Amino acid sequence: MKVEELRTQFLGKTVRLKSGGPLMTVESVIETEAGLKLDCCWFGSAVSTTMERAPLHPESVELARAPIDNIPNWRGNRRRPAG
Repeated sequence: MKVEELRTQFLGKTVRLKSGGPLMTVESVIETEAGLKLDCCWFGSAVSTTMERAPLHPESVELARAPIDNIPNWRGNRRRPAG
């Protein structure tokens, strides 16, 4: 992929490693000797104030999706899956 394609697909979006792990935000697309990488940042844990950062291969991440039943509605109730 080219730099502009990666920026369009990932820049500012929330991703997760395909193998699992924390949610990360893509801050930039960088060129390295090993090829194009996504500069990703995340917090070490749910209660951590330490921000971690790493350049990752675009093929190793996927766009993250929040489960619909875990998003509170305006009343604070959890949504129930349709069905």
